[in-house]
Order: sequence, then structure tokens, then C-alpha cells
Amino acid sequence: MKTIIFSALLVCFVQLLGFSNVTAQQPVPRFETGDCAVPAPPDEKNIVCGYLVVPEKRAAPNGRTIRLPIAILKSTAANPRPDPVLRTFGGPGASSLGLIRSRRATPFLRDRDLIVFEQRGTKYAQPALNCPEVDEAKIAGVKRALDARTARQSELDAARACYDRLRREGSDLSAYNSVESAADIEDLRRVLKIDKLNLWGLSYSSRLMLTVMRYHPQGIRAVVLESSLPPEINYDEKGVDAIVAALDRVFANCRADADCAKAYPALEKEFYETVANFNKTPLAVEKQDEKTGEKFVIRLDGNDFVTWIVDYLLSADGAAIANVPLVVHRTFGGDTSIFKRYAVTKLETGSGLGMRYSVWCGEEFPFEKMTKIRAQSFRYPGLKGYEVMSLPDICGVWKVPAAARIENTPVESSIPTLVVSAEYDAYTPPAWSASLARHLKNHFLLEIPWAGHGPAFSTPCLGAAIADFFDDPQKAPAPDCVRETRGKFKFVVK
Repeated sequence: MKTIIFSALLVCFVQLLGFSNVTAQQPVPRFETGDCAVPAPPDEKNIVCGYLVVPEKRAAPNGRTIRLPIAILKSTAANPRPDPVLRTFGGPGASSLGLIRSRRATPFLRDRDLIVFEQRGTKYAQPALNCPEVDEAKIAGVKRALDARTARQSELDAARACYDRLRREGSDLSAYNSVESAADIEDLRRVLKIDKLNLWGLSYSSRLMLTVMRYHPQGIRAVVLESSLPPEINYDEKGVDAIVAALDRVFANCRADADCAKAYPALEKEFYETVANFNKTPLAVEKQDEKTGEKFVIRLDGNDFVTWIVDYLLSADGAAIANVPLVVHRTFGGDTSIFKRYAVTKLETGSGLGMRYSVWCGEEFPFEKMTKIRAQSFRYPGLKGYEVMSLPDICGVWKVPAAARIENTPVESSIPTLVVSAEYDAYTPPAWSASLARHLKNHFLLEIPWAGHGPAFSTPCLGAAIADFFDDPQKAPAPDCVRETRGKFKFVVK
């Protein structure tokens, strides 16, 4: 009896000290209902929120636990279907809770629930693997107009400081990867007592969903993979190729359009000359810190111009994409007013960088060759020196073990899958979706015209097509969406 009393007192004492992992009486995994981690839309009354509690590392089941925010938007149907849709975001490292949108933007809520899943290590997860050290280094580098080499070293030092701090705080950074996240999804399905889930992944989370398909197929009814990042693609070796492919499609489609070709007969030449001109003489944009009053200059070079075109125009809606030839032509002619807007985005910071680093340094970099990564910068003379990632350097200080070699191989599956790509996607091009689909025996392939990365955000009819697919995953989804979008836009000529 004395032993039992002493043990109980010890547990209480340890919990008072803040060591919440001493919870032997509570099962893991488990779901704890509670307040939503982010405010629900004002008109949203039918939502259940809480936290999934799971081991940080399943190889150490009695070790530290982590808490992942979950939001479940309940269908208003009298008899909703038993197989909800689980949706999560990309990155890796991006928060998913922004996917809690109005019901008008979520057609399948008419007859099934939506589960929004915040991945481990991201903004609202506990812990969140944020790296303010890197954010501060990035902003300081922009304000001080550091050269590329010095700025990179500063970011590298900041990443090392973040790594060391997260380790001191108790995070096992080797546990933040796609395999553990896939197991989190399977655990959620089990604790919620759901027989089958429908999965919807975007960009990196398409890779996550493929990992669920690889290891936990028994709990999946159907899958949507949007703007897919296949595990067998070594992104750092092919990222510049993907950007060039998107740009080439713009140039080719302009040449094929009589009005565009007449208005901009030298569009491709103008684009690459603009890049070269800004790399030679960067554009100086004066800014003032709203809090401190500090004045500084942001310099925009040719590489910034490329990123602006592919990230802020080709990743927007069809109306923005239709303006690309006009914007390139005007900027080439000396009108930099629109390009100057990009300056403020160089001061933007993100969240979940530690999650991003852990995934990339465990699952991408170990299978890549630096010679191939560097070769891209010389393959295209007009983009010499342009890079899509700086993570290979960071992986030198972000020490996590390499994933098993199977994580770099295609996923073979017969689960009904809708593979959605976008015509102008510069980050996960349509060719990658087509390649991935060859390994899926029961798939439909859908390319959305006049769309960039993440086409569901810019193409309203795609949401309805996805809802139709979840209703009947054995039937090709509405081709009307493709026809409607293709006829809706045309390159702007002024």
C-alpha cells in the first residue's frame, strides 16, 4: 500500500513540475477533444476540435509524446457517409489549419465529414519546430544587402543554432519524417474508429499520402494527389528543370496564340534579357520599418525576377497567369512598378522550418548527388546560378539519419487515386504526376489548364470534380471542369 501511495504522489509531483509525459494511466495514441487551435470561420457551428496524442518516436513507445491539432468539420447531412476526407498541407513544414474554409468552398461536406490534420512539427503542433533564428538571419541579410555567399553562411549558422536549441528542448529531430507522419494518420483513423478514410494531399503532403498508401493501405478508400511530389524524384536535382519546363510552356503557348505572338514576338528573349539585366544591376527598392522607423534598401536581382514570375504569377489564378507575357514585356521595357511589389515578400517568414529540414535532410538529400544539383545552374545559360533550394548546405548541420532506401522508390498501389496536375506548375510539373501515375493501377489523371501549383485553390470547379470522385472513385471525374477552365482565359494583350 505504501508503494502505491508513494508512486501516486511521485506522479503528481512530476506533473506539477511540468513533465507531462508521465501519463501511464492514459493510452497512447488517443484523441482529446478541446478548443480549436485556430478560430473557426464565424459561421461555422458544426466543428469538433482536439488533439491527437502520439509517441514522438514509435521506436521509443514509452518516451516523449507530442500533440497534433485536429479539426473535424461535420457534414450536415442526416446520414453522412462513414468515410470522411482527411486533408493536410504541404511544405514540408506548412501548417494545415488554414484549410478550414467555408462550406461553400468544400463541396463534399454535403455528405461526408472533413478532417483537417496538422502534421507533427508544424505551426500549431506541440512542439512546433520553428526556427526564428533562421528568420532573423534572413531578414537581416535582406536589410543589410549581404552578398549571396555571406547571406547563405549566416542562414547556415542560424540553422545550426536552431538545431542545437531544439535538441536541448528535448525534440528528437529524427522522428519528424513522412513515415512517422503516416503512422500519425493511421493512429487517428484507429482512435476515431473510422473504417476507411479518403485522403487528399497537396505538394509535399501528396508524398505523405503516398507513404500512407505504402504502409497503411487497409484504412484507405480513395486518394487525391494534387501537384504531386513523387518519392522517387530527387527534387534538388530536378527543381530548375521543372521551372524551365513551366516557363517554356508559357513561351510556347504565347507563340501558338496569334494575338500573343503578334504582341510579344520576342517574349522568351525579353524574359532572359531581363533576368540578365537585373543580375548585372539589381533593382533598389527603398523601405522603412513600420515599428522602428529604420530605412533600408531591398535589392532585387535577376534570380528574384525568376522566382517572382514562377511563384507569384504562375502559382496564382488563371487571370494572373494570363498577364505573364504582358508583365515580362513591360518590365523588359523599363516599367518596374509591378516587380517592386516583390520586395516585401523577401521579408516574409514561415513556420515549421525544423520540420522542413528534418524531412528534407532525411528523405531527399541522402539520395541526391551534389554534382547533379549544381549541374542545373549551368544547363540553362539564361538561369546560370539560379537555385531552387538551399537545403543541401543546411543538411550539413541538420544531423538526422537517412531514411530507408525504399523511401526513394515509387509507391505501387491499386487504391483508387485521382492524380491532379496543373499546366503551369513550376514546382511539381505535370510530367511528375504522369510518371507517378504509372505505378498506380487504378488511377485517373487530370491536368488543369491555366493553373499553377495547387490548382484547387485557383480553380473552383476542381473542388466539385474532387467531390464527385470521392462519391464514386471508380468513375472519371468531371471533364467539364477542364473544358470550362481552358475556355475561360486568354493571354492579355495591351
